[in-house]
Amino acid sequence: MEGCLACDATAGRIEVPGGMIAETEHWHADHCIGPFGVGAVVVKTKEHVGDLWHLPDGAADELGPFLRRISGAIVDGLGAERAYLTMWVDKPPLHVHMVVYPRWPDDRDRALDLQGRRWEEGPPAAAEAAEAAERLRIHLRKA
Repeated sequence: MEGCLACDATAGRIEVPGGMIAETEHWHADHCIGPFGVGAVVVKTKEHVGDLWHLPDGAADELGPFLRRISGAIVDGLGAERAYLTMWVDKPPLHVHMVVYPRWPDDRDRALDLQGRRWEEGPPAAAEAAEAAERLRIHLRKA
């Protein structure tokens, strides 16, 4: 659907730093364009789905393994200490989307404090996000 941020990003109508990182039949992952820092990945449904409990069976079956692969790539491929997960489905047209974002070994903040600090800092530089996306793709190809 044109005019839907998630659809436009998935279809390539808007530029996402580094492009697509990975996908399944029902899910698409690319670098987050929001304020979650370098290495943050948004995992979103390819179709409009308003709630987790409305996921088609195939999408539900793919979700856990896909999140496991993405979070592992953030830790093992980028060197994060942890991968955190947050989810929103608030802005129509609706897509279930989750952000998997890194906590680096030198981050003093944890959990919501880290999330709050990242919101204050704003989105990372596009070049840094693109470089992280490429490193994640390389790691996922090897895994």
